Amino acid sequence: MTIKIRVGDKIEDSKHEPTRMELAIRKTIDGNIMLFDHNEMDIVIIPESNKVIAFSKNNFNDSVYAAQDRFFRYLAMKGALNRESIRSGNVYGSLEAEYPLSEDVNSLQLVLFTIGKFIEEEKPHMEKEKYLEDEHEERLTNPDEEESTELGEIPQKATKGSLPKDANMYKTRRWYAPGA
Repeated sequence: MTIKIRVGDKIEDSKHEPTRMELAIRKTIDGNIMLFDHNEMDIVIIPESNKVIAFSKNNFNDSVYAAQDRFFRYLAMKGALNRESIRSGNVYGSLEAEYPLSEDVNSLQLVLFTIGKFIEEEKPHMEKEKYLEDEHEERLTNPDEEESTELGEIPQKATKGSLPKDANMYKTRRWYAPGA
């Protein structure tokens, strides 16, 4: 199912073409709009309550929070969100904010367009992260000759590591307070 979004009135000037943008969007049964274009988070717009929510896609680490923070700062800077409404969501690892309603502009279309612009700006960052992750995985699964050893190349030793396996080392010691 495709969703056609139009921002503003039809432009009569032949110099300006309508802006086109492709996003991976789904609409839920209850009318919410879900965007899946970002690597770190899924974005849900709830038109009924004028909310934008960013859910963590698969990890709950600092990079997800940093992406959510960039996202909401961007939307607030562009005037698509009320900055004071940004807060933690009721789902772990989510952030949410409210967007203002306007009689002059279709607020939902403006928010969607601004989210699309944010994702366009994030594409180089997301591609770099994906490249680094793929390179790291490739290096671990197919190491170079310099970074690998053949089976049996490292000889066995009776003791290994830096801590000796001394039987007396693990005995419990009793500590007494002074004057006891």
